[in-house]
Formats: sequence, structure tokens, C-alpha cells
Amino acid sequence: MLPPPGLNRNRELAQFNWYRETIVERPLHQVWWVTPGVAASISRAIPDLDSWFLHRLSLSADEEHARGEINAIGWQTNPERKRELLDRAEELCVRADQLRDKGRYAEAAPLLREALRLREVILGEEDHKTLAAMHSLAQILRGQGDLDAAEALLRRALNASERLFGEEHPNVAVDLNNLAQLLNDTNRLAEAEPLIRRALAIDEKSFGPEHLNVAIRLNNLAALLRATNRLDEAEPLYRRALAINEKSFGPDHPSVATGLNNLAGLLRDTNRLAEAEALYRRALAIDEKSFGLDHPSVATGFNNLAGLLRATNRLAEAEPLYRRALAIYEKSFGPEHPNVATGFNNLAELLSATNRLAEAEPLYRRALAIAEKSFGPEHPNVARGLNNLAVLLSATNRLDEAEPLYRRALAIHEKSFGPEHPTVATDLNNLAELLGATNRLAEAEPIFRRALAIYEKSFGPEHPNVAIGLNNLAALLRDTNRLAEAEPLFRRALRILAEFGRRTGHEHPHFRTVINNYAGLISAMGLSQDAIAVRVRSAIEGEPEESA
Repeated sequence: MLPPPGLNRNRELAQFNWYRETIVERPLHQVWWVTPGVAASISRAIPDLDSWFLHRLSLSADEEHARGEINAIGWQTNPERKRELLDRAEELCVRADQLRDKGRYAEAAPLLREALRLREVILGEEDHKTLAAMHSLAQILRGQGDLDAAEALLRRALNASERLFGEEHPNVAVDLNNLAQLLNDTNRLAEAEPLIRRALAIDEKSFGPEHLNVAIRLNNLAALLRATNRLDEAEPLYRRALAINEKSFGPDHPSVATGLNNLAGLLRDTNRLAEAEALYRRALAIDEKSFGLDHPSVATGFNNLAGLLRATNRLAEAEPLYRRALAIYEKSFGPEHPNVATGFNNLAELLSATNRLAEAEPLYRRALAIAEKSFGPEHPNVARGLNNLAVLLSATNRLDEAEPLYRRALAIHEKSFGPEHPTVATDLNNLAELLGATNRLAEAEPIFRRALAIYEKSFGPEHPNVAIGLNNLAALLRDTNRLAEAEPLFRRALRILAEFGRRTGHEHPHFRTVINNYAGLISAMGLSQDAIAVRVRSAIEGEPEESA
């Protein structure tokens, strides 16, 4: 062991340098796992260490890297050993992919870590197999909710790809796209957008405007625009991507079904439900024809269509679709897979909507248990399960049980996404509504205000989510008899939703609720029915309020 820093350590290093010939003659490769300080001291004292001890000694200040070096000992001088180690890395990647597909992320991650270390040591960072292991591990980490580690790995992969292939290579576009998707997950949409646009530009230049890779980038950019309420910009991109896939594959290909589902989601957002339903049904028919009736893609189609049927209050039609989707997931993945948890959540939400709360509760609890087992207790999927269960507990007047679940979900999302993510705002609204229901209005108000601020920062001042936040805060102000403060908030919420309708050509689902809230408030302020009608109409038309 080397002594602490100072004269003694310097003396020991000098002696080590003196006997370097004796050490290098030893037949076995040595790996020294040392602290960063010791590694730096050795490098300063013996600058030519790496070249002198080539194939005999490796220094590492990182435990995982040291273990990878140990596992790879002997490959430099033994081609069979090199082939054996690379074959092992390939086997580890295959096993990890199988575990990932079963939702067993915690088991897959260490296998990919070992495979990555072996490939880094033997092939180096700038190798396509090493990059593939980085991508796979980042996907697992993202699935586990370890977004910081996933981001670091994706940035390493991007830098290595740029060095290996050049900045305009299609492989670099893939890395840009992967990093952008993670930035989306953490609500850094402004950072993600230029990466997706750069990836799109690379692929258009490399392959031309009608290539399948271009369709993928168009879909991803459209999804970001949709998330930032730029629906008018998103729609033509979705339609262009769909047209590329139809031209490339014909009208009945699974990729066309994916494009139909994407476009249908935007149409649903803009309340064009009849158009959306036709696309969902066509997508489902394509997947059934392509994969058979029991494929997971068909289950996803059932879920999409059932969600739309539920939104149009056709609950009796939606329920068998949710049940079929759940049955497919259980048959395909087994009873403990995250997709099964999704199926339980969807069915439970429908049961809750039809007031079958006693049936819904055990499904929510099973979904939560699966998520905790699959991802650990701090994953966003667990937070979703906590929120769903808390909503049911609130509906059954078990507010004392619901509150800690809401608070735990909020803490998970804040840790996972940061304090200013839209999902955090939704959690804040849920918690504030519970506090309002238990007459803790003074506690609820700053939480409603924080949720509204997050929505405005995330989506801009004209987004429908901002209108919902305004409505919630205005309702609290009304309930605390601050009618004059509530009035401009209700008015602004109504104007936003009215503008949404004008822009999209379709009425927002919450538009009538906000009209009623605003009219009720004005009535409580003592205005006549004629004055109420004038005030509501002017808000809808976006006219400034007249001075009293």
C-alpha cells in the first residue's frame, strides 16, 4: 500500500520507478484499483507509465473500470482470449435484452455494465459494438428512472460517434435523437428541439426527404411540438411522416399504423374525435392483420381506441377493449410485466369512471406493486400508481390515506424530473385539491400558484393546461370570498380555451365547465343576467374587460 501524500509517498514512488524492470517481467497482468489522488501522484512521478507497462499494468480510480480490466486480462497477447471475452460481451448483451423485454431492468443493468466494460477495454470507446452497449445500457437506465446516468452515457456515445463517424453521419443523428428523447423526459424541451432538428437535417441530407429515417425524425419533432402546444406546426409533420411510410411500405404496414396512432393522438388533443377514431380503428386493423390478434401492438391499439371511446362517454364499448389488451399483455409478458401494470391502470380508471370503485381498487394496488417490483420504489411509474390509487382513496373519502400517497408521488417526480416539470404541476394540483377538500385552503393556495407557474413556464401562457391551472386557483379564490381576484383568472382561462377552439376548429373538453364557473362567479358579484352574458361573450371573443 502506498503511504499518505507527502515525502514518504514520493520516496515510495521513486523506489517503485527504480524497480520497474522487475515488475514488468512478472508474467501476469496487474490491475491496480487506486484512489484518484494516488493515480494522479503515480502519473506525475512516472509520466511514461502507460507505455512502459503496456500489457502488464493498468491503473484505475474507478471500481467498475478496474473490474472490467481484470475481466479482460490476457486479451492483448492471446487472440483466443480476446475472442472469448468479446463473445461473452455479446452473450451478456443478448441476455440483457431478453430481461429488458420482460421488464426485469434491475437484472439487465449489471449484465450490460459488464459487457460495456469488456468492449471498452478491448475495442475502445470509438467502436460500433461499444456504442451499441452504451445505447442499450442507457435505455435500461432510462427505464429504471436513473436519468442522470442515462444522460451521461448518451452524451458519451454522441461524442464518440462524432469522433468516429464525423458530425454529419447518420449514426450521429441516431445519437442526437436518443439524447433528445431523454431531454424530453426531463422537460428540457428547449434543449431537445435543436438536437432533433439537427438529426432531421442530417438524415434529409444523407438519405433525401422521403427516407424512412426522415419519417422517424419528423414524428419525434412533431411530438415535441405537440408537447409545447404548437399543434399547428406538429400536424403537417405527422402527416408528412405518415405519407413517407405509406409510400415506402404501402397502406397496410405496421409503420403506417404507428403514424396513424400518432396523428390520431393530435386529433384527439384538438377534439377532432371522429377523425381520430377512424385513424385509431385503421391502425388497429393493420396491426391485427400484420401480427395476429394476440400481439402486444394490437393490445396498444385496443388501449388507444378504448381511451377515445372513454373520452366520448362510450364506456360500455371501451371496457371489453381494455380487458382484451390486459389479457394480451399478461399472455405475452407474464403477470408481473410493466405493460400489465399499464393494463390494470387503464381498466381501473374505467371502473372508477363507472363508479365501480371496489373493483378498481385491487387493480390499482396490483399495478402499483408491479411497478415497485419492476422499477424500485422511486420510479416515475410508481408515482403514477400512487397518484391513481390516491385519487380513488379521495373519491371514497379516505383522505388521510390519500394524502401521503400524493406527497410520495410528488417527491418521486420532483426527484426524477426536477421541480419544474409539468408532471410535478399535476401532482401539485392533486395535492392542493385534497388540501382544499380538507379545508386547508391557506396551504392549498401556494401549491395551486406553483402548479400554474410551472405550466406557464413549460408550455407558454396560452396552453390549455394553463387555463386549467387558472381555473383551479380562481375556484379557491372564489371559495375564500376573493371574487375580485378570481374574476380575471376565470376570464383568462375562458379566453385561452376559446382561442384553442378557434385555432383548432373544435371545442376544448373543459370549455363549458369554465364558462359555468365564470358565469357563476359574476352572478355572485351581483351582476344582472344581461351583464353576465356580455361579460362571458367578451371573454370568449378575447376582448379586453371594460373598466368599471
